[in-house]
Amino acid sequence: MDFRTLGLGTGIVVGILLCIVIFKFFNKDKKVKTKYDEMQERQRGRAYMFSFWTLVGLETVMCLLQLAEVKFFMDPFTSNITCIIIAALVHACYSVEHDAYIGLNTNSKRFMVVCIAIGIVNAVCGIIPIAAGGLVKDGVLQAPFANLLVAIVFIIIGVQIYIKNRTEKEEED
Repeated sequence: MDFRTLGLGTGIVVGILLCIVIFKFFNKDKKVKTKYDEMQERQRGRAYMFSFWTLVGLETVMCLLQLAEVKFFMDPFTSNITCIIIAALVHACYSVEHDAYIGLNTNSKRFMVVCIAIGIVNAVCGIIPIAAGGLVKDGVLQAPFANLLVAIVFIIIGVQIYIKNRTEKEEED
């Protein structure tokens, strides 16, 4: 087993444990499970559908590029992770826009702050390899690029939630 695989596995385990702690933090009732009403469940189902088909489309393009032996600007790991991140962004944006991302027992301000904090941490993790010259190798983007994408996605989600909250507050006033 190489260090990259070990690091990825460790990162996934730590990420899952961190998610459990974070869910307890931003849920008002301190439970891990977020509660949604029927409308939110329906909209989340649609978001999953759009996200799934986005992922299928992106991975199909990646397969066709690989079959055509097109030299791609990302290594295979980074291109696949990028597809997953884009599909997750589709899900999140659709869910936020249709009031299905924030659960009934979720503190949206805490959630927004956590999203932006995760974005900043990932940005730092992506910027460090840039400073060390490890982002691009032989003209191909390497795995740290995924951290930059994750940073962008979480900042987009945090900002989208902020804008959604502000517009709802202005409509109430």
